[in-house]
Amino acid sequence: MTQTISDNSALPFKIEGLDVQGRIVRLGGEIDTILSRHDYPEPVAQLLAQAMVLTVMLGSSLKFDGRFVVQTQSDGPVPMLICDMQTSGEIRAYAKIDQDKLSMYGKNPSQHILMGRGHIAFTVDQGADMENYQGVVPLEGSLSDAAHMYFEQSEQIETRLKLAAEKTEAPNGVAVWRAGGILLQQTAQEGGWRDDLPTITTAGAGNCTEDDWRRLTSLLETTETDELLDPVLGPEMLAFRLFNEDGVRVFDSINVRFACNCAQDRIERIIQTFSDEEIHDMLEDGMIKVVCEFCSEQYVFDPSAFVTLS
Repeated sequence: MTQTISDNSALPFKIEGLDVQGRIVRLGGEIDTILSRHDYPEPVAQLLAQAMVLTVMLGSSLKFDGRFVVQTQSDGPVPMLICDMQTSGEIRAYAKIDQDKLSMYGKNPSQHILMGRGHIAFTVDQGADMENYQGVVPLEGSLSDAAHMYFEQSEQIETRLKLAAEKTEAPNGVAVWRAGGILLQQTAQEGGWRDDLPTITTAGAGNCTEDDWRRLTSLLETTETDELLDPVLGPEMLAFRLFNEDGVRVFDSINVRFACNCAQDRIERIIQTFSDEEIHDMLEDGMIKVVCEFCSEQYVFDPSAFVTLS
């Protein structure tokens, strides 16, 4: 089954006759909206954009209502990235930056330098009444390297993926961010797959030999950055361009949009948990000012609503 693909979407596909599935992610206006709310240096924005593609790539595969989170913690100039996606399609993300460390590495440091050494966690959050699933692997290179290690070590599933993000010139001459990615994954054999992890369920799938897998991943590696970002080249067409000789079947796309769940009443409840001393320490120009790290929305509160001011 096919449908019209939006620019902010994840397209599931399957290689016909083989135990191989995939996803193509394309993020345009929504990712530019997220990044434009922050004044990130370009290498940091590019890193966060790729992290969002990875989050959508995996989070769009969940079979139940919940949340998928990708989070890094490390010792580099970007000591933390956090991206999350609700199964209903809402995404948000932010990066924490150590400006002093970042200034040491010039204008275009690699992802390995930006993140440094640490770990990356992939978390499936099924809600308050359900146990979370989390896989953690070391950060020893790029985001793609970490994702490959996660599937190899934690899930033992053959997986290859590519991520891309660039600031490009729109038809109106304005520079905007675009991001995209492609994933290929062997579907697990009986007993080797978790219901709460990404998969596309298909009937009548065949096997996948080493030669099949080598050939398919070689095709994936030919994908150029501009193919992953091109707003004119739809994901369906890209899947056909790569895998038409084997036969490729696409499924309904998952639409993605930016949304942040911060709200004034929620922040008020958090402030109410602080002590009087902590609230006094928060005052700025006599008011409590809170900025959401995800969307940069600022909330201002009168401290007299929480403590007695002397």
